[in-house]
Amino acid sequence: MAKELTCQGKIDMQTPEDRQKELEKAWNDLLKERREFEARIHTLEQQEKQFELKWELLIKETQRLADDKKQFERKKKFYEQVQSSYMEPYYESDNIVHGEMFFSGVSDKKALKKRYKDLIKIYHPDGESGDTATVAEINREYEDLKGSMI
Repeated sequence: MAKELTCQGKIDMQTPEDRQKELEKAWNDLLKERREFEARIHTLEQQEKQFELKWELLIKETQRLADDKKQFERKKKFYEQVQSSYMEPYYESDNIVHGEMFFSGVSDKKALKKRYKDLIKIYHPDGESGDTATVAEINREYEDLKGSMI
């Protein structure tokens, strides 16, 4: 039996077989740690790939949302121009809108009915720009025009 002085200052009385078993156990522990480390690296690589896919999706969807917003703004501007071009009412001193301005340019019964429905949607008293007096004037003018188009 060989006597060796260890780092701790104690005398080591191990046999070479015991020392070999100890080294094999340490080696196996290192191999186990290596496998665990490689598994963690693999997991992190998978998470990184998922993150990249999600990031690309987020960028695409953000761009699509921006495009949709631009398209919505263009449509809104267009409809505001259309609405202002054929629905410019004039007001008297009592602030009642006269219906003949609402129905200008209507030539047949189908177009009259469509314009009437659109106007009621816009000027209904429950809406934002609604007013009972205006709706009454629209109804009066609609009935007059409907009777004359028969």
